[in-house]
Amino acid sequence: MKIQVLMAAMNLKTGIDLPIGFKELNKNKVKCTVINQCEEIDSDIILNQANIKVFTYVEKGLSKSRNRNLDVLSEKLALITDQDIEFKKGFHKTIITAFEQNPKADIITFQIEETQGKPFKKYRKKAFWMNQRDIMKVSSVEIAFRAASIRKTKLRFDEEFGLGAAFPTGEEAIFLSDALKKGLKIRYFPFPIVIHPKASSGYQFLNNKDLIRAKGAMFYRMFGQMAYVISILFAIKKFKMSSENLIDFVKQMFMGISSYKKLHYE
Repeated sequence: MKIQVLMAAMNLKTGIDLPIGFKELNKNKVKCTVINQCEEIDSDIILNQANIKVFTYVEKGLSKSRNRNLDVLSEKLALITDQDIEFKKGFHKTIITAFEQNPKADIITFQIEETQGKPFKKYRKKAFWMNQRDIMKVSSVEIAFRAASIRKTKLRFDEEFGLGAAFPTGEEAIFLSDALKKGLKIRYFPFPIVIHPKASSGYQFLNNKDLIRAKGAMFYRMFGQMAYVISILFAIKKFKMSSENLIDFVKQMFMGISSYKKLHYE
């Protein structure tokens, strides 16, 4: 089996600001397709590496990039990633081994490592099959999958969610949730495959009502009417990380639900 890296990028220019992960990809001759979104096309983007192809579009939206990459799948396995990601040495072998050892797995999630070598977040130490609750903590760059499973189920990213979209979060959770609903099996494998600097996200909701509302919309997209209860529970846990009190945090989440419902049911 071979793996294809599916990279989302923005504003790549000729010879500069090329993703740091290209070095590891080239060394191991790993195929990579890059969807580059920008305000204008730089037709002179040239890469000497035969295994890397860049497709540039004048548009925005992370989920649009993800879906364009799904359209150019050519290997049996694929890994979702971004331009600011560095790859662990031998990452491709780790992914291939995981799928070989888990033939029933359609999707496998892995770990991110900080630049200092520490786990990016809290991870379980043993492999397990994931459910709707487990997928809520998965980052997109931890996700690898069998291309055949994605094609068979016609699984796509919801382009209303993710950076640059109406609701700027939740695209990976929705993707995995839809996968489970379509009958795909998702397994967690306790090994790091990529490296990313630790970001301080403890107060990501501070002065960010758009993100709070997007969480509400995401929950409704995934769970329907149960989203109201889930939003309240989520607010109780997270409101102190924002500039809102508990009641206002819940109101913002409910506003997100209302916004999503208006787009689809009115």
